[in-house]
Amino acid sequence: MLFSVIIPTFNRAILLREALDSVFAQTFTDYEVIVVDDGSEDETSAMVANYGDCIRFFRQENRGPGAARNLGIQNATGAYVAFLDSDDVWFPWTLASYHETIQRCGRPSFIAGNCLKFAQFDELKAVHLSEIDCELFADYYTAWRRNLWIGTCGVAIKRKEILRCGGYLQGMVNAEDSDMWMKLGIMSGFAHLTSPVVFGFRETPASVSKTGTRTAAGIRQMVASEKAGAYPGGNGRRRERWQILTRHVRPASLGCLKESNWRDAWWLYRQSFWWHVRLGRIRYLVAMPFLYILHRLKAVLRCNSG
Repeated sequence: MLFSVIIPTFNRAILLREALDSVFAQTFTDYEVIVVDDGSEDETSAMVANYGDCIRFFRQENRGPGAARNLGIQNATGAYVAFLDSDDVWFPWTLASYHETIQRCGRPSFIAGNCLKFAQFDELKAVHLSEIDCELFADYYTAWRRNLWIGTCGVAIKRKEILRCGGYLQGMVNAEDSDMWMKLGIMSGFAHLTSPVVFGFRETPASVSKTGTRTAAGIRQMVASEKAGAYPGGNGRRRERWQILTRHVRPASLGCLKESNWRDAWWLYRQSFWWHVRLGRIRYLVAMPFLYILHRLKAVLRCNSG
């Protein structure tokens, strides 16, 4: 078995059907499908049962997407694991594109592809298969200059490497995927699949990925992991790690200000201060305290006017 397709889900029975149908429409067929129900209270179990033996189904109490993915990984049999969230979809060529990249790039540990963001399903009809184009790096850290956004639904990773680095960050936090990429930082072979687009990322107002508090909590854990020396590469690779980590810290801290989450905003700024100094990120270092004061004053004025 080459691929294990892992789909975590929580109360998304209707959208899950679209995700599953996109998997079963794949032109490459050497794969298994694992659905992990993270404590749903809707018709998820009954809907999945309609697919019969085509799906391996597991259920756990609601523990978050990281824990759900870990359960799927533990029960997977494929050499590579590929992930699809239950509100997103693949294109028919997704696994075939991963397969060709594996062959072309000498079985890299980590493959990452691009997405199309959509709100209405019909928007996906405009996407067509294009010629496969990929760039190969020694490892993920080496690709820091590319400033890549990597979505969980666009990756294929050697299962043994995920197990070796301890799996996904657990708990009700976001950024568990970014934490995983950091853990995989020095694994041999990182392939960025620039073409074709491999998944559709559904944008909805209620998207969990837009929950600022959970995102801040995940970025805090990433910063703490770096401070504790938990990411691979030692001192020799720390500048590359800082380049990647600070790209998460800056938008997260600014997002905290907009949500009046003063504690996390200032914590992220303080804990990453010297990283930004050594990377020469002067604009952020100067602007962040100013914006912090400005947002707090606005909050005080709103309270007084109310």
